[in-house]
Amino acid sequence: MDPINHDLPAVVPPTPTPSIPPEILEQVLIGGDLSQLTEAQRLAYYRAVCQSLGLNPLSKPFEYLTLNGKLRLYALRDCADQLRRLHGISIYIVDRERLGDLYIVTARAKDRTGREDESTGAVALGTLKGDALANALMKCETKAKRRVTLSLAGLGWLDETELETIPGVRVGEPNDDPHPPQATRLTSDQARELKKRAQTAFGYQEGEKRLRADLGFEVDEKLTLRHLAAHITVEQYQTLMDGYAQVLRQEVEADLPDFPPPAASVEG
Repeated sequence: MDPINHDLPAVVPPTPTPSIPPEILEQVLIGGDLSQLTEAQRLAYYRAVCQSLGLNPLSKPFEYLTLNGKLRLYALRDCADQLRRLHGISIYIVDRERLGDLYIVTARAKDRTGREDESTGAVALGTLKGDALANALMKCETKAKRRVTLSLAGLGWLDETELETIPGVRVGEPNDDPHPPQATRLTSDQARELKKRAQTAFGYQEGEKRLRADLGFEVDEKLTLRHLAAHITVEQYQTLMDGYAQVLRQEVEADLPDFPPPAASVEG
């Protein structure tokens, strides 16, 4: 009898993949609606999608959105980045033009097999100037590049750069509680006040950098009023407003001159 090697690691059985009833799977595949899946089933589906595309699920290439009553996945920045590396996709900007208040960029992509595709990105410029205009132009180019990447890779899903112009979109995984507490979102005025207070407390650029960090946003994630209102709850807003107000109070107190204490009065 062979001796038992107690130094070998224990064999842990793999966690079984949650089964998805055929009728629900059909609804997911044909109707594109994930809302009938449990949290465990959604995780299994998410991993299966990443595996089929060769993506790393730990890098969170997708996020959930609810649109027209359907829960779907949409692509984040890391999804396009991974797809470009996997398929050897090169992208070229072939045209930039302005039509009225629209700025349109056309991007062409080619993978390592020689397949090509072309997509456009468009943003409304309106009366934007300075940094706001520069950011809009860069955003338009990014939108075109990501759209053509997803198209060439055969993934006809929305990219995060397209969500801002779609009304009625709710972002994030749903709560499986049948009666979840409703998180109250900000108004545009509250979002504006939050940005203003962060910029006042830390300066314009540092304030926006600090706000992104406090909210857990990506370093280049937009801070438009609409985006802030859609992603911040009133509870988060109040916590940040109170924190930034404390910073301002400390700055004011630090600037106050140190007056000597009043002299004691002498009677008689």
